Amino acid sequence: MNHILKIKDLTKCFGNKSVLDNLSIDIERNKSQVIIGGSGTGKSVLLKCILGLLEADSGEIYFNEQILDKKSRKETDFHSKVGMLFQGAALFDSLSVKENITFGISKIPNGNEDSLTDIAVDKLKKVGLDPSVLNLFPSELSGGMQKRVALARAIARNPELLFFDEPTTGLDPIMADIINDLINEVIEEVGATAITITHDMESARKIADQISMLYKGSLIWTGEASDIDNSGNPYVDQFINGNSYGPIKININD
Repeated sequence: MNHILKIKDLTKCFGNKSVLDNLSIDIERNKSQVIIGGSGTGKSVLLKCILGLLEADSGEIYFNEQILDKKSRKETDFHSKVGMLFQGAALFDSLSVKENITFGISKIPNGNEDSLTDIAVDKLKKVGLDPSVLNLFPSELSGGMQKRVALARAIARNPELLFFDEPTTGLDPIMADIINDLINEVIEEVGATAITITHDMESARKIADQISMLYKGSLIWTGEASDIDNSGNPYVDQFINGNSYGPIKININD
């Protein structure tokens, strides 16, 4: 099987708290992998370790069969091959839509204003926005439009890997469904591998080829998205159905 990412025995602790516990997962190329789990289960820490924002205590990450560490990220220009849609869009308030979309590529040698504008316009069209918003600022956009601009920025470099951090958080159900459709469309058009972390099961079912669940820093189930409702795993069943009773215990005083 052709895997773009291989994660082996990844462990990360903060003080005495183990957030990732010998986690291993393989990400298949050109597929949409969704990782579910409650707050504090290690989803965001896993993404940050892959991106190099955090350094794991032990374990290995491989990208295209090459070990991914500080040196290789720099030598292979790993971050130019990655697009990220942050939770809450995370647009730069002081930059226009065009500047936000092209922020990660504006320092490319010989890049001129016309080429950057063309890129921004092309990506806006891909996320269903009119070029007339090019010179607007984030404060002039609705929440749904901000999310679309953030998606346009994520695909600006035609990345091999796309990361989505809770992509539907803060959106009403209709806009969330529109964003899910857009995610599916851009994944297919860009030809990228997608990794999404979310607790939104409607979104997970719609955008995933495969779903994995983390619990207490460990992978407890992985399978085809179509099999999630028949996982046979009581932890998965409790989570996807939103039941307060089950093996997952929540301390409401935390």
